[in-house]
Order: sequence, then C-alpha cells, then structure tokens
Amino acid sequence: MFDFHAVWSVWCERVTTELSAGDEELANRLANAIGYNRKSKTFVSGSLVVSAGADDVADALVKVLSGYSSSKVMNVCNRLTVGLPLVPVKGLENTLSKLKNSGLKLGVATNDSQTSAHEQLAESDIARYFDFVCGYDSGYGGNPNPGMLLAFSEVTDLRVSEIAMVGDSLHDIDAGTAAGAGLTVGVLTGPASEADLADHADVVMPDIRGLTDLLL
Repeated sequence: MFDFHAVWSVWCERVTTELSAGDEELANRLANAIGYNRKSKTFVSGSLVVSAGADDVADALVKVLSGYSSSKVMNVCNRLTVGLPLVPVKGLENTLSKLKNSGLKLGVATNDSQTSAHEQLAESDIARYFDFVCGYDSGYGGNPNPGMLLAFSEVTDLRVSEIAMVGDSLHDIDAGTAAGAGLTVGVLTGPASEADLADHADVVMPDIRGLTDLLL
C-alpha cells in the first residue's frame, strides 16, 4: 500500500544513525547486518528488513552492538517508525474503496508490528477499509508462515480458498501459498522484481489498481 523504499530506507537511516551514535563505521556495519546499503540507499537481496520480522531485525542489530539488549534495540526500532514518510501507491484509496464497497473483506498481514500497522493506517486515513490488521507480534507468526492469513480466514468466516493474498515480496506470496489461498497476487511497488515473483504468484501486476478488474 505504501512505497517500500520511501518508507523503510528512511527508517534504516534513522535506526543505524541513532544506534551508532555518529560512528560511521558502526553505522555501516549495522546496515550491512540487516541488508541495507547506506551509500546507495537500497536493500540487498535477502535483506531482513524486506523478509523478516522486526524481532529478527533487532536480533541482527544486537549482534553488532555492545551494551544493548534485544528489548532496548526493539524499543528504538519501534519508536523510529513514528512519523515515517508514508508514500501511498497510486490509486490506493480509490482501490480500497471500490473493493470494500463491493462487499469484500480486507485485511493487513505485515511483518511490521501490529501497533505500527495500526498507526500507519490511521495516519493515512485508510483504517476504516480493513476488517482485520495483524503484525508479526499478533500471535500468529510472520510471513512466510500461514498464520496471519489463517487468522484472517477465521475472523472473517471465509474459507482460505476464497481469499486472495496480495503482496510485494516473496514472503507475502509464499505465506498465501502455505495457507492455501485461492489466489496469490504480486505487485511491483516493493523490493521484488517481476522475475522474483513470476514463478511464485498466480498473477503479477504493476500495482494494486489492477485488483478491481481482477477481483470484481
């Protein structure tokens, strides 16, 4: 729903800058540990920021630091999600409105924290479109495991085969496949390329605007 690079590159800069306390060499080591290139401001293949939960990212940062506990690093990571530049993908609210008004149930399953997800939806004034929101810390596990999608199925009283999983990373698509979703849709507004997603998703499209024609 939001431009991945615009949001999470800023977060990586914030986190590595604060935790390194001005030590450039340490900042680079922290960035490397989570799969972020500070010079190019890009995410490397296999980046934890792209594919793992916030707890895994925090654990990787702790291994580089001295004098920091996982909980302390996690607090920093969570605090620095506040006020991130949320750049909505093209047609976001129009697409959500059409899908919701058609009677579809909508949910969010993110490897970010549940609190952060709620805050971002509220800040972007789109929370009203969603029937279910969960994060890696909601008790269902994170993507690519099927737990969050299965929880959405239970809450909405939908069969998993009636659910479409939409995501911008392999972990999202693989979560849908693991759960037995009726359809997996890859969108190219995140870190994954069409080549990355083509062999995994049932459909790959430039952005979520194509969902109205696909689903309705």
